[in-house]
Amino acid sequence: MEAVYIDSSLPEKETKIRCHFGECIMMENAAAALEKAVLGCGAECSVLVLCGGGNNGGDGLALARRIYGKCRVSVFLAEAPRTEEARIQYEMAKAVGVPFVEKDAPLECYTVFADCLFGTGFHGKLSEDYAALILRVNEADGVKIACDIPSGIDKNGCIETKDADGSPIAFRADKTVTMGALKTALFSDEAKDFTGTIEKAGLGVSDFVFEKNTEPDAYIIEKSDIQLPHRKKKSAHKGMFGHTAVVIGEKPGAAILAGTAALRFGTGLVTCITDSSTKGDGVSFLMPPELMTGNSFPEKTTSVLLGSGLGTDKNSIVSKTVSFIYDMEKPSAVFDADFFSYPEAPSVLKKLNDRKNAQIIITPHPKELCMLINSCLSEKYEVSFTVSHRFELSRRWSKTFPNIVLVAKGANTYIFKGGRAFICSCGTNALAKAGSGDVLAGLCASLLAQGYDALEAAKTAVYAHASSSTTFAPDYALTPLLLIDRIETSL
Repeated sequence: MEAVYIDSSLPEKETKIRCHFGECIMMENAAAALEKAVLGCGAECSVLVLCGGGNNGGDGLALARRIYGKCRVSVFLAEAPRTEEARIQYEMAKAVGVPFVEKDAPLECYTVFADCLFGTGFHGKLSEDYAALILRVNEADGVKIACDIPSGIDKNGCIETKDADGSPIAFRADKTVTMGALKTALFSDEAKDFTGTIEKAGLGVSDFVFEKNTEPDAYIIEKSDIQLPHRKKKSAHKGMFGHTAVVIGEKPGAAILAGTAALRFGTGLVTCITDSSTKGDGVSFLMPPELMTGNSFPEKTTSVLLGSGLGTDKNSIVSKTVSFIYDMEKPSAVFDADFFSYPEAPSVLKKLNDRKNAQIIITPHPKELCMLINSCLSEKYEVSFTVSHRFELSRRWSKTFPNIVLVAKGANTYIFKGGRAFICSCGTNALAKAGSGDVLAGLCASLLAQGYDALEAAKTAVYAHASSSTTFAPDYALTPLLLIDRIETSL
């Protein structure tokens, strides 16, 4: 798993002290990584480097010096260098003859734009001049490469600067070359439209040395980290792979999708649980033949899914389900969707958090996460604030409920347990469709039914769900049933 840091200056500072690295050495290594990215755009490229006054601008000045003579390059210096290292790079760039241009210089002659304006130190809003410059460059033809973090994104991944329509303003990169370590800012919902491909560059030491004696804020989940539910024994029967119970509510289709996904991901049996009010609603007609139905939980149920399509007037079946989960010898459950709107949800989660042998996963989308945080932590956040601060708020919730695995869904999905964070960044916008979340909940419940630890179940299910979305084109045409069919295709 790749380590991710909110503030990468901490391991960077420690590395400089421990390895006797000067700032100019790290700046030169950063410029070398940018050089590789820029020259990879073609030998005939024409490059405009946008430089600010800090060390990010120093990286850009070093880049311009390194590629001068290899391709056509110019520098726009937005402000005079403020740091000693940036001033040194400025003098070196001038000495070799790098040309400097004014802010209103025409952009049509450039094929590559390198953003070295702010980097990790940025916070607040862009000035009008910087916002206008970035919008102008974004609209220009050519490849856009950002140094460390696209300008306009702060260290929390928030973009405070908006245009007249409320759309975020930041440098829209095709590739971000981030230095030394991955940053959590690159994996926020807003940032995903601006980072492009993310590439980590070394600063002169290995990851082992850079990350030594530091604790990452999160880890990126990779294919090698997941544990697919392959069946190791040739002599097997369905009872060996668990029994998933999925509660049906007002919208049966959601539970049916979840149950179908659970069966697809390896659970031996799936029963969809109804209550008396559900009879005659056409559930049996909708039900695929491989899924069973019943009004009571099977005796050998090994995991329960509650919430998918539940609705808001199913108190009787919620109480019945929660009582069953409490009575399980090893409570294993996934809570999703409408469950988070129930007044009893905080007390249910508190009680299950106190059961040391419980394996519990919750899968809220941003609005549901906002309800969860407000009800469990007695806060009063708006959904928009929850979205822009999803990482830090999710971590707070997770530390309060350390034995429950939180899957905070979004453009990049965060998984938390006990404050530890894992990020799945490979999902696509094809998943932005009704039913995708029900599929994910079913995958999680399936793995719990098969005996997985809740954290491993969440990581494996989230990654399999996200990566499957990458196998489908066009992006608008993915449906939940097609997604279920593609599970594991990309693994």
